[in-house]
Parts: sequence; C-alpha cells; structure tokens
Amino acid sequence: MLNKGTYLFSRTFGIFANSLFSMTFIWWLQNGSHSSTLVGAAEGIFSLVAALSIFYGSVIDYLSFKKVSIYSVAIQTIILFLIFGTMSWFNKNYFLLIGLAVIISVSNNFFDPADRAILKDNVTSDEMTNLVSKVSIIDQGVNIAGTLVSGLLLSVFISQEIILFCGLISLLGYLLLVVSLKNVSSNSKEAKKANFKYIFKGYKFIRKNSFLNFYFWSSILYSFTTPAMVVLLPKVASDLHSNVLYSTFYACFIIGFIIGAIVASKLKPHAKVISITWMSSAIPLFVMLFSISNWIIFSISIFIFGILTSVHNILSESLIQIITVDTVLGRVLTTLKTSTSLGGPIGSVIAGILLDHSGEAAMIAGCAVLIFLSGLNIMRTKDIAVI
Repeated sequence: MLNKGTYLFSRTFGIFANSLFSMTFIWWLQNGSHSSTLVGAAEGIFSLVAALSIFYGSVIDYLSFKKVSIYSVAIQTIILFLIFGTMSWFNKNYFLLIGLAVIISVSNNFFDPADRAILKDNVTSDEMTNLVSKVSIIDQGVNIAGTLVSGLLLSVFISQEIILFCGLISLLGYLLLVVSLKNVSSNSKEAKKANFKYIFKGYKFIRKNSFLNFYFWSSILYSFTTPAMVVLLPKVASDLHSNVLYSTFYACFIIGFIIGAIVASKLKPHAKVISITWMSSAIPLFVMLFSISNWIIFSISIFIFGILTSVHNILSESLIQIITVDTVLGRVLTTLKTSTSLGGPIGSVIAGILLDHSGEAAMIAGCAVLIFLSGLNIMRTKDIAVI
C-alpha cells in the first residue's frame, strides 16, 4: 500500500528539482545563445519526446507503475549531475546539453502516467477529483516556490551551481520515493510480454468514448500553444532586462493554477464545464496582445489564464481516469500525452522564429484562436454525463 505521507514529500522534492531545472535551463539557453529560435528548437525537441508517449504505454503497463516511477526518477537524478559537469567544462556546447535535457524529458514522460496510475490504485472513483485537485495544489505550490526561488538564485549563483542543487534535491526525492512505494505491488497490470502490437489499444479505447475522442483531437490543437508560451515568457522578460519578471510571470500562472485547482475540487467532472472554461482561457491571451509592454496587466492576464487552465485540466484528468478501465490506463494516458504534445515541435519552432523576426503579437493571437477552437470542439461531446 502507498505510504501517502512519504510519497507527498518525495513528490515535493522531485517537483521542486524539476521546476528549478526547467527555469534555469531555459533562462541559461536564452541568455547564453541570445536566440529564441534555438530556445524554440529545444522546446520543440522536448515536445517531440512527449509526442512519442504513445509508444511508452505498453512498456509502462508491462514493467509496472512502481518500477517505471523509481527508474525514471533515478535516471533523472543521474542526468542532472551529468548536466552540472557538462555545464562546468563544456558551457557552450548547447546541443550536448540539450541532448542531456532530453533524457530528463523522456524520464518525466515515463514517470507522469505511471505516477497517476499509482494514485488511481489507492483511491475510489468518488475520491478521484478531490485527490487530483489536492495533488495539483501541492504540485503547483511547489512549482511556485521553485519559480520564485529560481529568480532569486539566478541573481546570485551561476546556472551550473543551481543545476547541482537540483541534482541533490532530486536524489533526496528519489530516496523518499523508494520508501513510499516499498509496500506497493510491483506486478504488472497485464501478465504478458511487452508487445508493440498493443501500442494503439489505448487509442482504440479512446475512439469508442465520445468525451475521450473529442478530447484527443482538441488536445492536438492545444498542443501547438503550450510550448509557444514557454518560449514567449523568457523572451518578454529578457526584452525587459529582468530575470525577476521571468519568475514573476511563471509565479502568476502557478498561483492562478492553484486557485483553479481549489475551484475544480468543488466541481463535478462534466464535459460542458470543461468546454466552457477551456474556451474562456483564450480571453486573457487576447488581453495580453495589448499589454506586452505593461508587465502588470501582462502578469494579471497570465494569472487569469492559469485559473481557467487549471479548472479544465483537472476536470479533464479526473474524468479521464474515472471512465478508463485499469488494464489500458497506461496506454490511454500515454496516448493522450501524445495528443497534448503532437503539435509542440512545430509550435515551438514557429514560435521561436516569430519571436525573432515578427514579434510577440502574431504568436499570441494564433495561440488564442487555437485554444478557443479546441475548447469549442469539446462541446460536441454527446454523452455529457455528470460523474
């Protein structure tokens, strides 16, 4: 049985390490290369890794959720120390460092669905939305701490020193994770060999369910926007010559996400509510079009965007886990992970090029339109039932 207290501590340290690393690495890449195109290309590679998640599902179901979780965090910890060493002696070798960061991205994309599946094994469907909301609040609370701390640390320490700190925190999280999963069964959900002919079993299940089917295609549209926003924020902060604003933008989003998680915990996972909040999240992006040079309004827009994004993300995740049977859960989650990342490589590269050559307005407008259309598509769900 899962040791929930130790597990939450492990999760706290792991997310804190990831938050610090992500902020530090992207900031280092932007300011070291002075190229949003390179940042966009790097983010595109990370998105491509996530887009290949459909191929990870069979491995996750076969190895067991416990083994995947432990191995993923162990690999991530080792790579963080390797990145520290590489930054110390080969500081300008951007492609080698991006390659190492990609391995961390692969580890995270194995860990996330396995981690979510472990949670499902320990709660009832009635508790799922409340638990997902609580975990999201913890996740985002730690994320905001990492975001704020990263801004402070970047003004005091060099990037590789922060990466070393990330490695030490990740190591502590790994040790706690091993303890928390000690009594969790390591048996796989299916007693058969990993076989890639089962890769698309998750998609077959998705296609038969109205909500999952529309969510899959909406996620593909949405996938073009997320990495574009990741490329946008360091560019805006860099143009305003402030690493503090870089942290501030992310902090506003995360605070909004936490508030949205609290709101979502009071709601039933319902396709119509998901659709409305999804479409509404495009509104603050349109406001951002006219406030790029006004960091206060820009920050408030990000905050509101965080609230609305949180509500539709948590309700969607809850509904997905409730309506998916255990035997294909790993493959359904990784298939949906693929859909949420499929447009990332193209979106990241286009965003980087637009930011270097056309400015921010065109990119933000495009993202807003895609978000609205993807939310509108969810409204087409036929079996809109309150769970």
